[in-house]
Amino acid sequence: MNPRERMRALIRREPIDRLPYQFGGPRASTFAAWRLQGLSQLQQRNWSQLSGEDGTMGVGKFYTGVYPLFEERVIEEQGNLRTWVDGWGSTRQDAIVQPTAGFATRRWLDFAVKGWDDWKRVRERLDPHTPQRTRPLTVDEITPTMGPDSYGWHAPGGSHWRDNIETCNHADVPVRLVTTGIYWGIRDLVGMENLSVMFYDQPGLVQDMFDYWAWFLMELLDEALSHIKVDIVMLNEDMAFKGQAMMSPPLMQKFLLPNYRKLYSFFKDKGVGTLIMDSDGYNNQILDVLYPQVLDGIQPIEIAAGNDPEQILTNFPGIHIHGGVDKRELRFSREQLRAEVVKRYNTARRHGGYIPHVDHGVPPDIPLRNFLYYLELCRGFCDGQDLASFEPSCQLEQQLGPVEEMFEPGSAIAAAYAMDEELG
Repeated sequence: MNPRERMRALIRREPIDRLPYQFGGPRASTFAAWRLQGLSQLQQRNWSQLSGEDGTMGVGKFYTGVYPLFEERVIEEQGNLRTWVDGWGSTRQDAIVQPTAGFATRRWLDFAVKGWDDWKRVRERLDPHTPQRTRPLTVDEITPTMGPDSYGWHAPGGSHWRDNIETCNHADVPVRLVTTGIYWGIRDLVGMENLSVMFYDQPGLVQDMFDYWAWFLMELLDEALSHIKVDIVMLNEDMAFKGQAMMSPPLMQKFLLPNYRKLYSFFKDKGVGTLIMDSDGYNNQILDVLYPQVLDGIQPIEIAAGNDPEQILTNFPGIHIHGGVDKRELRFSREQLRAEVVKRYNTARRHGGYIPHVDHGVPPDIPLRNFLYYLELCRGFCDGQDLASFEPSCQLEQQLGPVEEMFEPGSAIAAAYAMDEELG
């Protein structure tokens, strides 16, 4: 089986030759830490080849943010802290110089949308038919940003979906389209706390924003999905935290479910195989409302938030999940790491439809040699090796250079904020 056939069969609970090789992606800050633990620049650049992970293919560029961007302006700079208004019209604070790659120090103070007038002003910049949303920007269309990372910025790269039709439709890897879901999209314009209050104080405005975002996504993706066979659409939502969702089930029933019905019908009519939600945090309340009516799966099943892959697969029959390997357990001994991985692969083998991998981005406090052991262990389990007895050869760690320095969270935090100490 090729990776595309394998993924489709796994989701449908059909026989497969092996589990897909999916392990979880290191963050930029993780690679920075690992470079001091013997990972070479070449190995980092060829990480997917080193890890052996099965690939996927994207459809092309679909920018869902504000366009054109609002003009950025600085309110105040003090020490290493900048207070400014970004291109989405939000007021925020950032460290001017980030202490390490991938270490984001964003703090939002105010948001663009507080009422109807603000929403109308922003909505004018959310036209799904703007051509710059789906094609690379020309030189004169690129807007400089003061942001310390790319979040919320209309980046210049990406390819147009028209250039990928034949490649996607004849690919032997799964074709996946990842885009911004309804809650996430509106939350970025309003703020989580503000949106939580708006559900009660301005329900008509929230309804209009949620309705608009569903329409916006369908208009943005309509033509592309008429030409390209997409296996998986993933809607980024991040609408939960530890123990519960950021919307109560009644609020989801009222505001989210009707729009997800529209989206689910739209995607299925376009031939999309599977609709998955990406949401950190505790997922069960979300699934109680949305599965199986308007969702086929969810990820990354964070264990620290109270999720249990075994329980989800039991209580929501037929669901597709991936993730669920507790990243915290990979920090310690190999015996402790192995016990966690065995537990998740045992669940995957008994239920089907489940791909175990790290339950979010791989953080920098996981030692590189532990993670390489984890990679080889997972590949063996994917291939059907015995869960009780298999031990990998640990060939990957033999390719590393010497350890210069191990990551220590306390020192990293101190370094991140040391430049601000003069501010008190």
